[in-house]
Amino acid sequence: MATTNSMIPMRTRRRLRLERLSHALTLPLLTLAAAVTLSACGRDAKGDAEAKGDDTVGEAAGAPKAGGEATEAERAEVVRLDTAGIRLGGIQIGVADSAMTSGLPVTGTITYDANRVSHIGARTDGRILAVRADLGARVRRGQMLAELESADVGQIRAEEREATALLRIARENYARERRLEQQGISSRKELLEAEAEMRRAEAALRSAADRLSVLGAGHGTGGHFDVSAPFGGTVVTRNASRGAMATTSDTLFTLADLSEVWIELDVFERDLARVRTGQPVVVTVEAYPGRTFPGRVVYLGEILDPAKRTVRTRVELPNPDGALKPGMFARGTIRVGGAGPAVAAVPQDAVQEVEGKQVVFVPGARAGEFRPVPVEIGEPIEGRRVTIRAGLRPGERVVTTGAFALRSELAKGEIGEHGH
Repeated sequence: MATTNSMIPMRTRRRLRLERLSHALTLPLLTLAAAVTLSACGRDAKGDAEAKGDDTVGEAAGAPKAGGEATEAERAEVVRLDTAGIRLGGIQIGVADSAMTSGLPVTGTITYDANRVSHIGARTDGRILAVRADLGARVRRGQMLAELESADVGQIRAEEREATALLRIARENYARERRLEQQGISSRKELLEAEAEMRRAEAALRSAADRLSVLGAGHGTGGHFDVSAPFGGTVVTRNASRGAMATTSDTLFTLADLSEVWIELDVFERDLARVRTGQPVVVTVEAYPGRTFPGRVVYLGEILDPAKRTVRTRVELPNPDGALKPGMFARGTIRVGGAGPAVAAVPQDAVQEVEGKQVVFVPGARAGEFRPVPVEIGEPIEGRRVTIRAGLRPGERVVTTGAFALRSELAKGEIGEHGH
């Protein structure tokens, strides 16, 4: 390498080289193939050929036939391993499969299903006596979340007790007047007055019970009342603390049913004609490599964002085991129907991130050499694979196993051979 290049920090040189390589994604695929088509052979063949000064070693080891020697930038951005290093890293080379594209790749963020979220608070001012549910707790419908005490509830309960006592007396009086009226001792007027008194007592009792129900204090004694879960779900926020005062404007808990979640995503204006509600969607998240989550489009917005030229779209996902968490970043593919052009497909683990770019590793010009090639990933497909929209063609050789080990070696900045 030239002396001027050696004065540039290794990390800077690697970033600049990857940027130059990534620009190649905009060139025709034929030009890109000439830059990345490589093969490899055993280290012994390399050693013999180098010792003899044989110019054909590049071809024997899998060097590009059309391009001759790799460029200086490509040679510098190389991981070199000996046979032991390849075996230790579990590195295997395969051929990129061919896959038919039929989906629209999208990205978005997992959120709560707004129809399955409840912000829970007290219906009257009071003091929190106890908190019965913590953050992250799974609760059932009707389960107590907190116990409070309120002077208003205490007053209504006192009125309820009084109304209960008056009703008992009114009913006894009505029964007596009815017997006396049947015996001809009391008048009809006295019987009707006793019945009216009983009805007023019943109304007073119902009124007190209704007021307690409105306040969510249908059960309890004195001024005590419970705040309960309206449905089964998970406590996702808790703002209640023992001894604190709670007002009717306070949210003490947020409860979410996470058995279904949403993904909020943007669809570009150019793709709107291909997207409809009801279309199936396949989703992946970084937390569960190789696992896919099926969903469907349930909403397509009516308003175009003038800055991003996108329309807000919503995907609904079943989440029975709670694996998907609100806030997770998700990648998805909307199955829009019809088959697109054939593209390369590689195992998901074959794609690594280097300097903020997605890359795959391909065999270099000599045995034991591996180069990172920037790619544009597409949709996840069956068999824990992902399609490559640009940067790699079907049939080209690529590292299918052990790419993580190569990325680790590249990150060390150790470009020299191992084991010497």
